[in-house]
Amino acid sequence: MPELPEVETVRRVLEEHLKGLKVTSYTLGRPTFYRPPPKALLDSIVGATVEGVKRRGKYLILALSGGTELTLHLGMSGRIFLGGTGPHLRFSMSVEGKVVGFHDPRRFGRVGCALPEFGPEPLGDEFDAAYLFKTLRGRRAPIKAMLMDQAVVAGLGNIYATEALFEASIRPGRASRSLSRADCDRLCAAIKRVIALGVALGGSTLEDSAYLDPLGRPGGFQDKVAVYGRKVGRCGHALRATKKPISGRTSMYCPLCQK
Repeated sequence: MPELPEVETVRRVLEEHLKGLKVTSYTLGRPTFYRPPPKALLDSIVGATVEGVKRRGKYLILALSGGTELTLHLGMSGRIFLGGTGPHLRFSMSVEGKVVGFHDPRRFGRVGCALPEFGPEPLGDEFDAAYLFKTLRGRRAPIKAMLMDQAVVAGLGNIYATEALFEASIRPGRASRSLSRADCDRLCAAIKRVIALGVALGGSTLEDSAYLDPLGRPGGFQDKVAVYGRKVGRCGHALRATKKPISGRTSMYCPLCQK
């Protein structure tokens, strides 16, 4: 599933190419999404001008003239591209001759959806060690599960949570309430570093990922991963998986470096 760095990369490309242009039409593919977009909302975007493209967590928000906003979520396998067609094209819109397509083989992406409750953005000032320590106190859930909870911090998923926990020397299965303030200091700093690097490198394009940016370019963070998708960590030690999946995902860690 695309995470914050991938979605932010998509946002930047779309804003560069669409801002100031008018939506002239849209097409809804068949079969459509698992949750079809509201037709009234789609009808309302025709004739509107794209004033900007925003992001909240893993969601994209097209800000249109007249105060209309069109929210998009890529789901597990969704990809937004400029131009082209494909067998899994769920949605497209023409923006003064530029075609924006939403390709999603697994149908879990969404268009025109409501935004859920979010915690602070990891690169924002509101997300700091004091906030993290306060939020984790008394919580028995594994720390990785808490990091992937969008109501705790917006935009983190399996890849970047795994990498941040390695950078902070914290095991993914540790009870959240066991983290000290010093642990939270390291973890907060690691999250910010990992996310910032992911954004700078245009996200991650892994072997099990179809992610490309809207111009068809892959990300570069996959070349920097320390533990995700690896059998031996960047530290040189053999990695181990947690006994149970965390939030439904396999969680790799170094049994020597992470405590």
